[in-house]
Amino acid sequence: MPFEWYIKMNVLCLFQKFSFKSSTIYLDLVQELEKEGHGVYIIAGSSDTDIDYKKLYIEGKKQTAYVRLPDQFHADKIRKGLIQLTIGRKMMAAAKRFFWKEKIDIIIYPTPPITLAGIIGPLARHYGALSYLMLKDIFPQNAVDLKMMREDGLLHKYFRKMEKKLYASSDIIGCMSKGNLEYIRQHETEIPTEKLELFPNTVRILPQVQQKERQEEPVVFMFGGNLGKPQATAFLMEGIKALKNYPRARFEIIGDGTEADFVRSFISENSLENVSFANVLPRDEYEKKLKDADIGIVMLSPDFTIPNYPSRILSYMQLSKPVLAVTDRISDIHALVTYEASCGWWCPSDNVASFVAQVRKICEEQDSFRELGSNGRKYLEENFNVKRSVKILEEAARKKKE
Repeated sequence: MPFEWYIKMNVLCLFQKFSFKSSTIYLDLVQELEKEGHGVYIIAGSSDTDIDYKKLYIEGKKQTAYVRLPDQFHADKIRKGLIQLTIGRKMMAAAKRFFWKEKIDIIIYPTPPITLAGIIGPLARHYGALSYLMLKDIFPQNAVDLKMMREDGLLHKYFRKMEKKLYASSDIIGCMSKGNLEYIRQHETEIPTEKLELFPNTVRILPQVQQKERQEEPVVFMFGGNLGKPQATAFLMEGIKALKNYPRARFEIIGDGTEADFVRSFISENSLENVSFANVLPRDEYEKKLKDADIGIVMLSPDFTIPNYPSRILSYMQLSKPVLAVTDRISDIHALVTYEASCGWWCPSDNVASFVAQVRKICEEQDSFRELGSNGRKYLEENFNVKRSVKILEEAARKKKE
């Protein structure tokens, strides 16, 4: 008998930030869970002033309770840390208020934050549910890498203890890449091997868009997403500055975050005419700009010692855009782009000359754009379809019931 016939899960999702207005991997996941007949209960942080935080929002098989959180996007590290410490308490209160009498089969939650460590065990015991950690950020090590936290300082020791508690409280830990999985195996040896599995970032596969015919010049490189220290924003701007007199490349940056003001000022102070910057765009305008771009850029700080797999790359692959990955030397996204998916190019994010040379090389290889973009789209369909994520969660719930 097919698996779908004898189990339909009720899934409790705990998200630090979530909106049905924004296209994210988590929106795709909850919509696919609903599509497959599962009940979806969401507790999500938000700073939106239009939300009634005393109300339960119901749509189809999805029920959403929002908890009010201050804006973290533009907060400094101290304020962000303080906000993180309140999330668990607020989410537990929302669970008791709205979903305490529901039958929940599986609880899913991503990092960030790790500060849910104190509520995962109590929630799982109350519901008799499987707890599934979707591991994205590895914190606090990423903060140490970015010199935002001193290793073995009091703050680091506190968050490290919380991180270990989160791992111990989770029945399964789904890692977003093979490199990510191997890192956890090597550095968290107390975690049983059977508790770890691959849980990649995935998206809903949209109809393929017809690729435009390449114009002669310039090649348009686009970076879209969060602008912060993890994205090596300063390095990107220095690279663009070094190419200011190179007419064959143009850059578009669309994003927001702690470094947005820096980007705006840098462009103005250096009189850069080879780059445009938009802080915020309506979703349809952003997608149009992305469709019109030639190359999608993925950025990561060179200081990272942990493998990262930015979900931003999925947007580029979805639209058959070749990818320029500019990252640390640890991340296995290098392998993904250059030979696993064969969908683009890589260079380190610690050498401006290397970045400049790579951009120039790309502009000389325009005949390869269509093939590389097609490779990325095919790899996305075969490996990063959100249906895969749902099947992984269904299988985890099935094993729990046995």
